[in-house]
Amino acid sequence: MRTEHVLTDEEFRIHCHVSGTGDRVLLGLHGGPGGSGGGYLEPLHRLAGSGRTVVTFDQLGTGASEVPPADYAWSVAGAVADVDAVRRHFAVDRVDLLGHSWGGMLALQYTLDHPEHVGRLVLSNTAASTARITLGALAQLAYVLPESEASAAVTADALRDHGNPHFRTAVEAWLACYGTDGDLDAARAEMKEALEPGPAGLGLWGDRLWFATGALRDWDVEPRLPEITAPTLVVHGGDDMSSADTNRVLAERIPDSEWLTMNNNGHTMFHAPNAPAYLAIVRAFLDGWDEQS
Repeated sequence: MRTEHVLTDEEFRIHCHVSGTGDRVLLGLHGGPGGSGGGYLEPLHRLAGSGRTVVTFDQLGTGASEVPPADYAWSVAGAVADVDAVRRHFAVDRVDLLGHSWGGMLALQYTLDHPEHVGRLVLSNTAASTARITLGALAQLAYVLPESEASAAVTADALRDHGNPHFRTAVEAWLACYGTDGDLDAARAEMKEALEPGPAGLGLWGDRLWFATGALRDWDVEPRLPEITAPTLVVHGGDDMSSADTNRVLAERIPDSEWLTMNNNGHTMFHAPNAPAYLAIVRAFLDGWDEQS
């Protein structure tokens, strides 16, 4: 794996990891928004080889990429422009996209804005509207916790009372159930990053956990999903904060898409025990399983 740096249209530096030498390029878009960047996508590089180049990168303001000044105007359009800057850097007209969580939302927006530059699309553990994310999370909280505890946690988030013990207990339980496959230590680490997402997370999502207050507050591309013509694979976990209902919307509205549920997974695919199965499915799709007789 090698490192390359891309200058965005706004002349910020993006840190990329690159594997393989093939003409076909797979861009992996990490979740968040914000946080520690795209390091957890490292297993995607197992898909690289002489026929495929795999590129993952830390989005602006995350990981080893440059942090813009405090008055930077964060926007989904800016994030899309950064993806296109990465594509152009590698001098290819079309790329395959794999977006995980927020990265899937970004992949959707890029595909809608630049359909001519997308070959195949993998939407992993994601959603097509902010409202559906919020409503799905609230439904999961009501399922995992007694009503009074769920209500107390949601109220604390709305008031940004993130030190509230009811809130922290609820977040830990929710993440363990739908985010980290029952791993409480991992859930605590995820909670810390979710509540301290850095400038990109604050600018794009905002300063609440379950309610978007940033640039993504009113984001919704569900009505535009039928416009997508790229072959599309929708994947999520059986116990995933990206719920079955959320993924059903993607699968039913994107023409001729495939939808797979990995029942033994939560929200994180890349380091789960069955990650090799996930990568094998993605490889087969990228290689054109729907075109093989």
